[in-house]
Amino acid sequence: MKFRDAEEGLNMLKRTLLTGILVGAIASAQAVTIATHQDPALSGATPLFNTSASAVVGSWAGTGLTLDLPVITSVFNDVKMDMASVTRTVNTLGAGTVKFFTTDINAPLFQVDFSSGTIFEPFGVGASFISAQDVTFSGSAVAGMSFANEQFAFSFANPISLGNAGNSYTASFTSSADVVPEPASMAILGLGVAALARRKRK
Repeated sequence: MKFRDAEEGLNMLKRTLLTGILVGAIASAQAVTIATHQDPALSGATPLFNTSASAVVGSWAGTGLTLDLPVITSVFNDVKMDMASVTRTVNTLGAGTVKFFTTDINAPLFQVDFSSGTIFEPFGVGASFISAQDVTFSGSAVAGMSFANEQFAFSFANPISLGNAGNSYTASFTSSADVVPEPASMAILGLGVAALARRKRK
């Protein structure tokens, strides 16, 4: 009798642990690199960004920008980039959108929207960059995926002074987020939990 009680207790512990693992898997999200690209410019003669005291604008229409999306294990070559003019007040940026696309800017592979941002450009004394808050990711390359805690940054290089007009920079890009499990995966895990619960009641 004692052996049977001990065995039943061990089985119950196993079921409880498995249930906890499955529930944890449903609730958890995995932080990963979403999209990234190296600096496509060979020199400051072909910048990606122009900054002034009141605005920041970015674009890349040439070749050589390789957009790597580790989250879907895909790489896109000769991608274009566009960030329409964003208002600037000292180091604070207004809302903006960054689009990465191949031929149609209105059908981006990857899009970043942000409600506000920060620009830091010491111009030769330390790193220069753009980062942002309240970020969301979208685009055909990540269609159907859900994210949380999205973040991105452009790291500037090759600064060139434009005098009173501001500065220009080349740039690399990185982004990350928590990947939220899709409903189908959560449903499968939920069925697993339900099956364990039924076995436990028997």
